[in-house]
Amino acid sequence: MYSGLHRAPMVRPGGERGQRAVKRSLDRKTKIALEPRKQPRQQRSSKVVDRILDAALILTREQGTRTPTTLAIAQRAGLSVGSVYQYFPNKEAILLDLARRWLSSFPEVIQKRIDVPRPTNRDEFRREVRKLFIDTARLYLDNATLMPVIEAISGNADLRPIQDEYDKEIIALYAAWLQHVNPALEDKIASRLGVLMMEVGHVCRLVGLKRDRRTFDLIEDDVEAMWLALVTPHLNLG
Repeated sequence: MYSGLHRAPMVRPGGERGQRAVKRSLDRKTKIALEPRKQPRQQRSSKVVDRILDAALILTREQGTRTPTTLAIAQRAGLSVGSVYQYFPNKEAILLDLARRWLSSFPEVIQKRIDVPRPTNRDEFRREVRKLFIDTARLYLDNATLMPVIEAISGNADLRPIQDEYDKEIIALYAAWLQHVNPALEDKIASRLGVLMMEVGHVCRLVGLKRDRRTFDLIEDDVEAMWLALVTPHLNLG
């Protein structure tokens, strides 16, 4: 029951040393990083920010455990360092915006499953779950080098609200998806299941990313099986 994704080489996120370095950097410069210097208000400015973030993401994938410097990000984006500093006070602020962009991808992926016709039997629901897993696995695999940043955010009291905001939205969407499948499902049950779906999926994928690609795929299959066992009894599917 593999994901069906192309078996690209596994890009492992930074090990413990890399994660500690990211955490120390974010801890030390959190207050500055949370205060972006300039908000892009025009389309041209937004495109500059996208160039900066795209360049930073490419460099994190290439450099693995090493955090790219502001100079390297500017050069990859084809900008001056001064132009980068107009929008971001330091490289930590760039990493935080990359994390926000990654977190904001999940609501769209889940919403796609809500927008399709309601599955009427277990086989149709399994197919919808499979599509969701293909989409979410790709988000993790394509952004594996961002995971130390995500983990650092989780452990930082000043940064944790960034993740909490998206977590609440993701949980609400999972609950809405389940109630789309079974309109009679109670809100409390749907929300509780949504929490488990999000937390189990995220933690298990983090474990998988620290292993090889085959192990990641096997863990994906295990999580999918756990999800189906957890939610199917609540969906009244034939």
